[in-house]
Amino acid sequence: MFRRIHRHYFEVAQQLSTEGLDQLRPIHHEVIVPISGIHRGVIAALEYAKSIAPHHVTAVYVNLDDEATQKLREKWQQWGSGVNLVVVASPYRSLLRPLLNYVDRVKRSSRGEVVTIVLPEFVPAKWWQNLLHNHNSLFLKGALLFKKGIVVTNVPYHLEH
Repeated sequence: MFRRIHRHYFEVAQQLSTEGLDQLRPIHHEVIVPISGIHRGVIAALEYAKSIAPHHVTAVYVNLDDEATQKLREKWQQWGSGVNLVVVASPYRSLLRPLLNYVDRVKRSSRGEVVTIVLPEFVPAKWWQNLLHNHNSLFLKGALLFKKGIVVTNVPYHLEH
């Protein structure tokens, strides 16, 4: 048992070693901002995303309700800041699967670029209020964790009350 643990740490150290590594190279990002609506947290995430890749940001909204989607499109005209909005259909009212499928499509067409997912999250003022929010972000982060070439970044928006 202890030999296996020791071997594991040895292998991890080898894989993390900088030996034979080239110098830092520029990274080009394709940025995806999943949104559930438009609020201050989303605006902060869009601002951050545009600072990473000003011309390569796409907001993605999963259509669970046609009327809500239409309202979002109208509001996007005012708040989208020139960011492309992609609306993804969800015939089974699933949020996670359509988003993951979209990320996979972008990754396949990204020609080696890093796909960065910028997640808008609001942070409630009290710790227990967090139990009521941000569950979809947590599930999405978990699903993306083991995908190579995908970076997930949280942009917290802190609520005051």
